[in-house]
Amino acid sequence: MLDLPVAVASQPIRFHSTHIPPATYDAVATALSSKHLRAGGSYSRKAKALVSRHVGHDRVFLTNSCTSALEIAALALDLGPEDEVIVPTFTFCATATAFARKGTRIVLADIDPATMMVTAETLEARLTSRTRAVVVVHYGGAAAPMAAIKDLCDRHNIVIIEDAAQAFGTKQDGRAVGTCGLFAAYSFHETKIISAGHGGALVLNSGNPHLRERVEELLARGTNFPAFARREVNHYEWTSVSSSFEMPDLNAALLYSQLEHAKEILFKSRAIWAYYERALRNLPVEILRPGKGTQANGYSFAFLAQDRETAERLLEGSARLGLGMQSHYKPLHLSRFAGQNLAGSCPGAESTWDRLVRLPVHMDLNTGEAARICDFLQADLG
Repeated sequence: MLDLPVAVASQPIRFHSTHIPPATYDAVATALSSKHLRAGGSYSRKAKALVSRHVGHDRVFLTNSCTSALEIAALALDLGPEDEVIVPTFTFCATATAFARKGTRIVLADIDPATMMVTAETLEARLTSRTRAVVVVHYGGAAAPMAAIKDLCDRHNIVIIEDAAQAFGTKQDGRAVGTCGLFAAYSFHETKIISAGHGGALVLNSGNPHLRERVEELLARGTNFPAFARREVNHYEWTSVSSSFEMPDLNAALLYSQLEHAKEILFKSRAIWAYYERALRNLPVEILRPGKGTQANGYSFAFLAQDRETAERLLEGSARLGLGMQSHYKPLHLSRFAGQNLAGSCPGAESTWDRLVRLPVHMDLNTGEAARICDFLQADLG
């Protein structure tokens, strides 16, 4: 049982609530008083150092969103219309948009219904001679089976980009999720387990100095300003097409204060996940559980109801009683934007997406609220 106060029974439960450690206010005030609110200030350096400690190296670049981090990866790889990138059909649209903006052909892969994530088998089914990269989405704070996926991609000389938007703090086989592919992208959006309000990070898991220089130029809006700042050139100039991708220092102050309390946040999230699992394990639902060797961050607790009608009934009951439960996104190949180029058969996603139910997990959730949610589910499904 979570050792927290009991909620008032009539109080609506929020699906998400951003945790703001007390030290956040001092960090923001210090950032404001420094009058260095753009990227590259003291909090940018401090937050980057903590993310670097998590991944085990310093090739970390703070961005204004996870989408921006993915776009930098697409630009750095120089992907174009002749290239194909495989993306899971069950993901947020930004995973595909980041690469589609380059004109790259998006190929959608099916997912494993037990995890809602791609596998080596679902990726291999979409490989062609034009495949340049695969994007692996670590759904719900768990982790896709990276060992098998890496083996597949190494054999075919294909780049792996990890969309770890939901997976900061997750570990697989003892290593941080986001350290297997050439690139990884984290999200520090308000709705994520660690938040900068709006922000992200790109991780480059390669010591290739040319690739690092390319990323730095893209972050400098397509200029060689980093070389100018190091006094390697007398003037800086336009070097490539890019955009404004960096995280402002004010957001980095928010991020730093949360990273300082990451252990506490992860502990609470995992405790809530475990509470739900114990309470609901005997109900006729399929709980999405982390794979073997994965220590999930607890970001999301989700299950598959027996059918769509049951899921809809649960969500309607939750809305009526203020229990905060939610569904999630529609697979990309079923979306209005997909069109003929993205359409295809993905039976794993098609059999699961409209049965998915997610429960609230956040630092403000207390024992009484978690119990109300479980009591409702047990009464309806038990």
